[in-house]
Amino acid sequence: MISVKNVDKYYGKLHVLRDINLDVPKGQVVVIVGPSGSGKSTLCRTINRLETVNSGSISIDGRRLPQEGRALASLRSDVGMVFQSFNLFAHKSILDNVALGPVQVRKVKKSAAQLQALSLLERVGVGHQASKLPAQLSGGQQQRVAIARALAMNPKVMLFDEPTSALDPEMINEVLDVMVGLAKEGMTMLVVTHEMGFARKAADRVIFMADGEILEDRTPEEFFNDPQTERAKDFLSKLITH
Repeated sequence: MISVKNVDKYYGKLHVLRDINLDVPKGQVVVIVGPSGSGKSTLCRTINRLETVNSGSISIDGRRLPQEGRALASLRSDVGMVFQSFNLFAHKSILDNVALGPVQVRKVKKSAAQLQALSLLERVGVGHQASKLPAQLSGGQQQRVAIARALAMNPKVMLFDEPTSALDPEMINEVLDVMVGLAKEGMTMLVVTHEMGFARKAADRVIFMADGEILEDRTPEEFFNDPQTERAKDFLSKLITH
């Protein structure tokens, strides 16, 4: 479903992605972990071309990512993205935030889009808040709305870029619970996160990155119980002791 081949990315002289190769089959949940500055978020953002790459190729469901234009917009609509910040439209209701994409991009009738939006808001546990504005919701609720908004486009793939890092601790689990539910339903997911409990519970694979490279690509059990590289051992030891 996602295929990344020989991808390199530079910011000026800084080599942030180094010959990245990654394949994610349909229905698989891949969690990317690693120290800050390792290239995790950059990799996530290249997959729907929020970041361009200097070399290599990225394909979604067999279609190579176009450079720009309508073809890129079309492919992007198949890739749901959830960020650290919720990026909801402040002046629109929660319901309208979720219904907007299908109406504007998929040309769904407004009434049908709103019905689907309400169903998705119920699914993520905020259906009773549908008429409220984003500012009237907690951070955890807003992030669940952001997930519903991404799902409203019926994406083939969901990308999560540290979706809980801006949340208060008590709100993190309510968002992770929604993500675990999606994983169990068979959604293809690529998740950049610091939440190791989610990686253990929901991931099919854990990718460990450091200095722009993929150093390990293993099952959660293998990675957490028997890391192969010194960088991974060091990373995990710091998690456990603090």
